[in-house]
Amino acid sequence: MPFALGDINLLATNLHDWNAKGRIIVIFHGDAAYLILNDQSYDANRHVACGNPYKKVLNEVMAKGVELELCGATARSQHWGNANLIPGVKVNINAMARVTELEQDGFTMIYQ
Repeated sequence: MPFALGDINLLATNLHDWNAKGRIIVIFHGDAAYLILNDQSYDANRHVACGNPYKKVLNEVMAKGVELELCGATARSQHWGNANLIPGVKVNINAMARVTELEQDGFTMIYQ
């Protein structure tokens, strides 16, 4: 599992276990966007036949309330639509606009 996914899972677990208020929104874009593909699309994109090995942890963090989003510009450039994604992943307009919007709403970006 990529290091950042482990951190997201830990942060989501801490928020849940400590009954803390907060939202975690993860925006995938560029070269990392393939992580949120469903099994069939993951296999086609990565030229493998194993399914998406990250799907389990991504579903676990979504079950803990983490919101996953895909950059719309990345989706367009890769010709991906909702049918290519793990169920529950949302597509935004583009990552930079979304990050700006979230920061204006009081969110803090955590760099990894």
